[in-house]
Amino acid sequence: MLICEVVLPENYADELVQAVQDLLSQMMSRDIKKISTDRFMILLAKQGYTTSKDELIQAVDASGFASSVNQDEIIPASELPSDLDTDPEQTVDVGDLAGSQAMQDIKADL
Repeated sequence: MLICEVVLPENYADELVQAVQDLLSQMMSRDIKKISTDRFMILLAKQGYTTSKDELIQAVDASGFASSVNQDEIIPASELPSDLDTDPEQTVDVGDLAGSQAMQDIKADL
């Protein structure tokens, strides 16, 4: 057995990220909302990329094609992460605040 067959090629990480991007793109085009990390690893293994969960999580993070990834599931970038606060923030009327501050300043000068 040759050493080059044992040692991973230098561009393996880049190729893994590219394979992750391809799979996540396919998922987004099919409107898949989430996939288990184990299932994703199986799909990658079919393409020749056998990896650990930690390596997979790093590759998914590096791909930029997922909004959330953890030990259990991967959520594509086309979906909002499950821990995102979707409640709208209360709006502030800047004009009203400026008017109130101006009135306070005028009263303070008197």
